[in-house]
Amino acid sequence: MIRISDIAKELGLSRVTVSAILNGRHQKIGISEKTAQRVRSSAKAMGYLPNQNALSMKRGRSMTIGMLSSALSEEWGAKILVGALSAIKNTPYSLRVESVQGAAEERGALERLLGSRIEGLLCCNINPTAEMNDFFKLATERYKVAVVSTNCSFDFDHMRVESDGMGAVASLMEHLVRHGHRRIVHIGGDEGSEVSRERVQAFLSSVQSYQLDPKLCAVYYSHWQIDRARTLARDLLQSAQRPTAVVCANDSIAACTLQIAQELKIKVPQDLSVVGMTNERFCHLTTPQITTVDIPEEQIGRAAVQALLESIEAKENEVSTIVQRLPCTLEVRGSSGVALRNA
Repeated sequence: MIRISDIAKELGLSRVTVSAILNGRHQKIGISEKTAQRVRSSAKAMGYLPNQNALSMKRGRSMTIGMLSSALSEEWGAKILVGALSAIKNTPYSLRVESVQGAAEERGALERLLGSRIEGLLCCNINPTAEMNDFFKLATERYKVAVVSTNCSFDFDHMRVESDGMGAVASLMEHLVRHGHRRIVHIGGDEGSEVSRERVQAFLSSVQSYQLDPKLCAVYYSHWQIDRARTLARDLLQSAQRPTAVVCANDSIAACTLQIAQELKIKVPQDLSVVGMTNERFCHLTTPQITTVDIPEEQIGRAAVQALLESIEAKENEVSTIVQRLPCTLEVRGSSGVALRNA
């Protein structure tokens, strides 16, 4: 590892001079910018990396952002982490990540993070119980908190970055109606999920605005369970008034619906259109490929960390609940098409 003394020896300068330059104090002690540039160039060429622990001690700050996530095993959760790391890159901050499942792990991880003097907290897909909500509320009295991809509401002030789920559903419905579909059903997630409620609201609003028959455009809940989604899809596709299109709460449910349609010899998209949400990689591997909306997970993670860093650096004492919604993009593929004329 290259040390300050190595750079000083290479350039024939004192260690004090090199240290002052690399810590941004050279102007205060009369060191020229020409010398400072020479030191910085040599430090970069030699591969010098500052000691973050030493810098933290000197500043009296940890320079650490904590992250709690219950979705690191999911593709979309990993993308949020990638976005968060990209926002941290080239800053003096580091990201400490805790993977959790359930209230007990959430509490233990949060206690560890708070004990390590973090300066901000990013929560991904964290849905605390009433007891944990109070614990998080205490944490916000000391730290800035940002929330992404949650399925519930928090009663403490925080920054929140989400996708525009309602806009995403609206774009799917506009696509289907424009292709002549009038019998469209929605297989949603969980009735208690805030994300699901928003998507259901957008679906029902579209049903009303396009003057579709609400009896033929119903909502069904899978509770995010694949077996439940399969059962719902089979019942719907075998019903007397089979829908011509199915709007699915995520791409996994859409893939299940495609499989059931194939088992029942229903042609997609000739006899049935199936659309999903998220744009996971397997959407390109199904036959036909799944029409979906691309949710910008990396951008969500990046925006959340940037909001945290800006708030920390601004030294804001009070942060009201701020919600930022990022737009989604419709990705039209082979699983959706024109509705049958006599359907």
